[in-house]
Amino acid sequence: MKRRGDNMTFLKTLTGWWLWLLGLFFGALLPWIANMSSMTVYHKILWVLLIINGLYAAISGRIIGKEGTGAWRLLVFPLVFAVATFLLRDVAHQYAYYLAIGYLCVSYFAYGRQVGLAGEQRGTKQSIVGKKTAV
Repeated sequence: MKRRGDNMTFLKTLTGWWLWLLGLFFGALLPWIANMSSMTVYHKILWVLLIINGLYAAISGRIIGKEGTGAWRLLVFPLVFAVATFLLRDVAHQYAYYLAIGYLCVSYFAYGRQVGLAGEQRGTKQSIVGKKTAV
């Protein structure tokens, strides 16, 4: 007998709702908040755009790789950031689109590193089992 929560868990897994919410927060809301605050342009670029969003890109890439979900999800945050930059004109600098490409690269490298680590662990387990059975 299925419980009611089982359908919701499946829906959360299917849609990756956390990825969309955090993508909206880090890609659109956080830069907008930084623009509305009294932060200088240099602090906004350093802290919000490079450090905080760069860390989010790396962490989200690693989590997506660990979950083994589709790699297309790596596009969510950079696309939200690029569209928010275009529509809201919050980050009015010419290099904001290059930051979106940089976020994609960082998340892709973290994704690839996580998937590669998982593959190496599987290969090590298989080789150990193979050696034990051969001996």
